[in-house]
Amino acid sequence: MGEDKRPLAGPFEWVFHASMLLLGAVIALNLTVAFLRPVLPWIGGGLVVVAICWGTVAAIRWRRSKW
Repeated sequence: MGEDKRPLAGPFEWVFHASMLLLGAVIALNLTVAFLRPVLPWIGGGLVVVAICWGTVAAIRWRRSKW
């Protein structure tokens, strides 16, 4: 209701807002990498298991569809 919807006043304000958004994105990405690093081998192993299962099912379906 009392929000000011004016455009950014000048280039300094625009650059400041853009740099704050970029800083926030860099911090979020850094935290994400730091939290995922310990479980990354498990995620990779899970993806490998899923790929092997998918390949096995695809091969079995392909062999059965030839008849």
